[in-house]
Amino acid sequence: MKRIRTIRDALTWGSRKLDASGNRNPRMDAEVLLAMALSLDRASLFASPETPLDELVRERYIAWIELREKHYPLQYIRGSQEFFGRDFAVAPGLLIPRPETELVVETCLELTAEAERPVECFRILDIGTGTGCIAITLLAEDPSLRAAATDISFSAASTASENARSLLKDPSRLLLFVSDLAGCISLSTRFDLIVSNPPYIGWAESGRVDPSVKLYEPEEALFSGASGFEFFARILRETPRLLAPKGALVIEIGEGQQEPLRKMGISEGWELYSTHQDLAGIPRCMVFSRR
Repeated sequence: MKRIRTIRDALTWGSRKLDASGNRNPRMDAEVLLAMALSLDRASLFASPETPLDELVRERYIAWIELREKHYPLQYIRGSQEFFGRDFAVAPGLLIPRPETELVVETCLELTAEAERPVECFRILDIGTGTGCIAITLLAEDPSLRAAATDISFSAASTASENARSLLKDPSRLLLFVSDLAGCISLSTRFDLIVSNPPYIGWAESGRVDPSVKLYEPEEALFSGASGFEFFARILRETPRLLAPKGALVIEIGEGQQEPLRKMGISEGWELYSTHQDLAGIPRCMVFSRR
């Protein structure tokens, strides 16, 4: 690899490789990977573009570019993803936190601020927690809250526990359970807020999913079934028993799912409290209450 002698050489080579493979952000990804290989920030790459690369850095960078060339998620290579200003550990087999899910957190924080009860008694249930990004962010943003979180994946619960230990001063404020939805939660337990970012992609839509997502992120965290509404239906049916009086259910949704989900909620005894749009103007988050 004599042509990859310097920072400039590496960025040129990496960008071309990723561009040829159909990567959406070839230059940026090449910069991120080289900065990681050098243990530098991206801005430092441009200070001395003719800096020579040693063999270890070159081999590491080439290996990472070849992974990314196959659409392997950058977050899995890096081992983390920023969410709400915090770095969450991620690993292969776990859903990578998305920027649009930050809207779910913002909505939940608004609801906790409006709550007509002592905030120190406010309890949250996060269903399908994954890396724990929703529950942990809520607890980090408001130290008076308490939360429980479930996930069917032991690996997800383990990573969420790791994130809680690294991001919360008191990780005992989050109770983690390996469970299918909320099946393990006691019938006597009540939550003021139940939140979920469930799988909501239907199999018919799989062709529109980005290759890096479809090939490497867990199917069970992405695809709900034939329609995309299967998990919504289960959550709407199974959570009323766990909701405290005047409590709310917050669900992340996909494009075009707002009206069908509103009707589904009504049929299950729910009332739509509010809908929230993402920065693209797409309804992304719905809040339900019991009638």
